[in-house]
Amino acid sequence: MRRFLSVILVMTLVLLCVSCGSAGKKEVNDTSLFDAVLTADEALEKAKASDTVVIEFEGCTSGAKVWNDFYGRVEKGKPASVLCAHYYTLDKEHVSEELYEADKDKFPQLYFFLLEYDGSTFNLKIRKSDEASIERQETYKCLLRMTGNAPETAIYESYERYVLCDDPKLTWEDIEKSMISSVSPEFIKHCSVYEEFKGWKGA
Repeated sequence: MRRFLSVILVMTLVLLCVSCGSAGKKEVNDTSLFDAVLTADEALEKAKASDTVVIEFEGCTSGAKVWNDFYGRVEKGKPASVLCAHYYTLDKEHVSEELYEADKDKFPQLYFFLLEYDGSTFNLKIRKSDEASIERQETYKCLLRMTGNAPETAIYESYERYVLCDDPKLTWEDIEKSMISSVSPEFIKHCSVYEEFKGWKGA
């Protein structure tokens, strides 16, 4: 009888520990990689091995479910955070030879985007993977999902972007116009944090 009671007591304690641990766990992805100082390739490898959202030239290459889970919480107004890794290379075929020779030693580059949502405001921190200091820190009111067909000159057919901004009525066309405007006050504050491109031509 004593042995039976001892087994019951141990099982109860184990269940209590498990339930306490689950209750205290935040429903966000692991953002600890944000503080690691690494080369671009090291950071990319670790990002893909974790639940970090990875964005490369072709759009999201890893962590799409993590992003969707994050956005699902945002839509419900629940606090959440997500870590994205934006990996950049220099494409020799699409830049001038002069530019390639001048900048080739600067690439690849990887930037961590740590996005935190408190239920009303988005706080974004951006850090280059091989530097310890934060490069940019901004706040935004909105995270907009933008979809559409690509221009005829693009090498993909359609896009899906999630863009931080302060105007809920903003479109990607508005942003593009502001970026090519010669009048600096017309530039619209924004940041594209997640991208997917579909229908790659010639793929």
